[in-house]
Amino acid sequence: MCFENYNHWNAMKRLTTILSIISVLIMGVTAQESESKNESTCTLGFAFEISNDKSWGYMEPVVVHITPGSPADRAGLKLNDILLSVNGHGTYRQSLQTLRSWFAENDVEVTLAVRNFNHAFREIHFRKDCRHPNAISEAQLAPVFAFYSLEDVQDRRFLIPVKTRKNEEALFYSYRTFAFAPVDEATRELDERINAIFIRELTAKGMTYDPVDPDFIIQTFYSYQNNSLFKPESPTIGSYQPVWRFDTRSHRTIRLPVYDPSEAVRIEDIAFNLEFGYRFYDRKFIAPGEMSLIWEGEVKERLTENYLLIDYLELNLPLMLLKFPYPGNPEFATYEVKYQKYHYTGIGYDMNDLKSVVSVDPGSPAELAGILPGDVVTHIQGQPFSHRSSQSLTEGYRRFISETIHLRDKNTRYTDSNGFRDCMFWDVAKYHAVSEALADSRRYRAAFSYLFGFNQYVDWQTPLTINIGIERNGQPMSFAVTPEVLTSSHILAE
Repeated sequence: MCFENYNHWNAMKRLTTILSIISVLIMGVTAQESESKNESTCTLGFAFEISNDKSWGYMEPVVVHITPGSPADRAGLKLNDILLSVNGHGTYRQSLQTLRSWFAENDVEVTLAVRNFNHAFREIHFRKDCRHPNAISEAQLAPVFAFYSLEDVQDRRFLIPVKTRKNEEALFYSYRTFAFAPVDEATRELDERINAIFIRELTAKGMTYDPVDPDFIIQTFYSYQNNSLFKPESPTIGSYQPVWRFDTRSHRTIRLPVYDPSEAVRIEDIAFNLEFGYRFYDRKFIAPGEMSLIWEGEVKERLTENYLLIDYLELNLPLMLLKFPYPGNPEFATYEVKYQKYHYTGIGYDMNDLKSVVSVDPGSPAELAGILPGDVVTHIQGQPFSHRSSQSLTEGYRRFISETIHLRDKNTRYTDSNGFRDCMFWDVAKYHAVSEALADSRRYRAAFSYLFGFNQYVDWQTPLTINIGIERNGQPMSFAVTPEVLTSSHILAE
């Protein structure tokens, strides 16, 4: 768990303050995103920047952030999408001020035209996410109570030493199809497995594998060498920071046998050196009939132990390809992962009085069950929710974190993107003990652990419904809500 001499928790005097800060950060990623109309706060759920990249959306807005679960996310807007128009207005060479005014034209709806590898022109229409100004959603609460399940709410950053070079003459949205350079018979099996990764990842971007008439050709190069100066008995082996990276296949952050690229390492502590690179060659647009280099990515890694090249690439090549076609820093790759999985009921809680329901999402599980704005929550899954202020909730949460630290797996220690060190997952062998601790309603008052109730370490029975007790006009009522388990995973590569 993230726990630095209790400094963070001593600073957290009131949970509502933290909730308010997080609400501001999430509900208004940038100034152009949100507006207040008729007592509601409306957000688009994405942010953009004006591109100066001549190969991708030059002088047009490019999407650089999407709020997981937002209307924009659900409508299919993607990172790196180029915005061609806003509510029918062309965006080319328009100022930020003008773009903001167009987003504000309609109080509740927005229509965008986007360009990406899938579409040269596609319209997306969605409603803004308008809520009571005091409402905080379960998507926002999940990170607040993440220490009930760090496995399911991860906000992490990591580095990969990827160097990127590109041809400014290339207009990458013109490229739709690809193929591969001939393979060496001596390495055919490995090359074909590497090519399969490219096919999977580029197809996911909207491109098509076409060995007959491709727009560009992919060539790869690599080496894997043991270090003759390596000393397995070196006293400094094991003293370096562990390296964790996000596995796009399992949606989990995995510890890798590589050294942190930003950390100095003694030469005798390096077991192997790995190098891998790939090049994209245009054959149609820049100089038809000729092979013009349009993109190159290369990585050099220092390994702590043997790590098969194909295993390395299965995890790291998809991350490297996130830099294409909008690379950001050409000398390095910084990744920010926002992953969360939680029980969604659709209740919007009052951030100033968490037991009060101020909104219920239309068509949500809570609305279908019969919960209404104005209801007062008294218990969730048997956990009392009748705290008079946020203080008792905060104290129980802090107590739970400190008293269950021995149930966490020290081998999973990491530092999150907020800089908190010693974050740890639960020890698999102690799941039942974690579940018992969370069920101690008198000591910990862990009502918001319902957000992660699909995990055995939260509720050993992994229920299909959530029992929510409320008080309405002085009358106690009970509702069985069948939640949706929502998962969102966004990775930003810069």
